[in-house]
Amino acid sequence: MKQAYSMKEVAGLLGCTGEAARKLAELVWGAPRDVFTFQDLVLLRTAKALLERRVSRSRIARALERCRQQLATERPLSSVALQQEGAELVVGDGPARWNAETGQALLDFHQPVRAATWLKAPAQRDADSLFARGVALEQDDAADALASYSEAVAVNPLHADAHVNLGRLLHQRGELKEAEAHYTAALVARPDDVTAHFNLAVVTDDQGRIDDAITRYQETIELDPSCVDAYFNLARLYERKGEKIAAIRHLKDYRRLSQQAPA
Repeated sequence: MKQAYSMKEVAGLLGCTGEAARKLAELVWGAPRDVFTFQDLVLLRTAKALLERRVSRSRIARALERCRQQLATERPLSSVALQQEGAELVVGDGPARWNAETGQALLDFHQPVRAATWLKAPAQRDADSLFARGVALEQDDAADALASYSEAVAVNPLHADAHVNLGRLLHQRGELKEAEAHYTAALVARPDDVTAHFNLAVVTDDQGRIDDAITRYQETIELDPSCVDAYFNLARLYERKGEKIAAIRHLKDYRRLSQQAPA
C-alpha cells in the first residue's frame, strides 16, 4: 500500500472537504498534521463515523485519549476497534471489551468471553443484515441497495464487504472519488482483499492516475498472481507510458494465464 498520504488525498479518500479532514486530524491527534499513514486512515474514518452518529467531539477525544493510556506503548490505536453501542463508546480488542471513556471492562454475562464475542456484537449483526439486504436489492433497485450498504458501513465502518459493494455501485455511477474512498476503507478493514485492491486500481486508472494505478495492479498480482485482468491492464498502462518491454512482459503473462484458464 502507499506509505504516506497528504491532507488533500486524505480528504478525497474520506469524502470530505480539506477543512473537515484537518479538523478530524486535530480531533484524533490533538494537533495539526500534514502527512498520514494508511493506518491513520483507520482512526480518521472511525472518528468521522462517530461524528456522523452524533457523538460529540469532546467524547471522542476523551475516548481516544483513554485508549492511548490503556494500550501498550508499542501498539497503535488502529489495532483496536472503537464504536458506539447504545449510549457507550466501546473498545474491542480481540476478546476484551471496555468502556472507552472510563476504562471499565465490559463482560457478556450470557456467553463465555472469547474471541468471537466482539465480532458477533449487535452492531456487527445489524451491519451484516443491512449488507445482505443490499445484495438482495442490487438486481432490481441499485439505489436502495446503495442505501443499504451505506447504512451497513455507518453501523460498522469496518465492514469490508459492504465497502467493496458500495464502492462498486458508486464507481458505476461515475462517483470515482467516493468509490475510491470505500475501496480504501475495505482495505483498512481487510488488507488482503483482492477484489478491493483490483477495484481500487481500476478507479485510479479511470481517474487517469497511471502511476498509482500501476502500483495498485502490482499489489493485486502480489496477492493473486492468477488475476488475469490485472496483467492486461498493466500492459495497457505501460504501453501508454511508452515502456514497451514492461508492456510486452505483462501481455505475455496475460496470454499465458488466459490459455490456462478453464473454458
